[in-house]
Amino acid sequence: MDYPEIKKYLEGKTHGNQSEQIRNWLINPDNEDQVRKVLGEIWANSRISLTGNKPDFDVLLKKVHYRLNQQSSRKETPVKTIYRLFTKVAAILLLPLLILTAYLYLDPSTGAKVSGEVSVRETYTKPGTRTKIELPDGTLVWLNDGTTIKYPEYFKGNDRQVFVDGEAYFEVKSNPEKPFIVNNPIMTTVVTGTHFNLYAYSSDNFFEATLLEGKIRLEGQAGKIDLIPGQRIQFDAVNKKFTRDEIHPENAIAWINGKLVMRNERLESAIKKLSRWYNVEISVSDSLLNAYELTCTLENEKIGQCMNLISQALPITYTLKEEKENDKIQQKIQLMKK
Repeated sequence: MDYPEIKKYLEGKTHGNQSEQIRNWLINPDNEDQVRKVLGEIWANSRISLTGNKPDFDVLLKKVHYRLNQQSSRKETPVKTIYRLFTKVAAILLLPLLILTAYLYLDPSTGAKVSGEVSVRETYTKPGTRTKIELPDGTLVWLNDGTTIKYPEYFKGNDRQVFVDGEAYFEVKSNPEKPFIVNNPIMTTVVTGTHFNLYAYSSDNFFEATLLEGKIRLEGQAGKIDLIPGQRIQFDAVNKKFTRDEIHPENAIAWINGKLVMRNERLESAIKKLSRWYNVEISVSDSLLNAYELTCTLENEKIGQCMNLISQALPITYTLKEEKENDKIQQKIQLMKK
């Protein structure tokens, strides 16, 4: 099952055998990790945030499961009836409740409730801005532009769980007895006490983790991967491809000081970072260009200057044009081989 199918089902837009197949897949315990990932993507792409006390998830989920079981014994019952139980709230409003249950109020391994009534806080950095926050346990987090972080008002239970979609640098307050867990639709990062950087915008289908100090473990559908200081892991979620290399960790967090530093970066991943850095759309005319490696340090250069420097460093040329989209001007760049 994938994101579009599950989203359509939760919005009541599937019928018959399709609904039954999706419903059975959702309630199958063997699919728990995949369900979490898909629901995480839906949450990350929604604009809903919850404040105040935790809803009564026990009652909510019992009612949902009751309705699902009822539907299993009928020929066809629209899933929209689930949402009438909650004062006819729009279907999308249910999604954050379910996902918050999975990420913040349930233990990822057992599904047991570990948190009481804890308010959820959310911070979002607008494009072109960066910010620094301190979490309830003293962990420091720097957020790059276009990044969302969600975390409880205080950590309760056997671990410390947050959700991040975007780029963030963490200096985690050490507590070996209470692991720090960063949830993301693509990959989960498990920490005890360490300094690390995550580049993990779910919309890019690309995940990157760089470890500066300590130890982290990445967990996902592909299994578990341990990092040591100075290592970087990149994961292409579309092609299911991992790469591991050694870099100067300081380069990974240069963005905190307004610099974008790349050393021997494959153009494929460099394009994603450049696109966000300059808020432009960049594409290649030939996928073979993705194998080129780019080394550069950018600070105050404008996009035209940046592209000129890249075209001098690599055997490529480019076109830059502006198009009007939703009353905004969007710059689009296409890279071509010289």
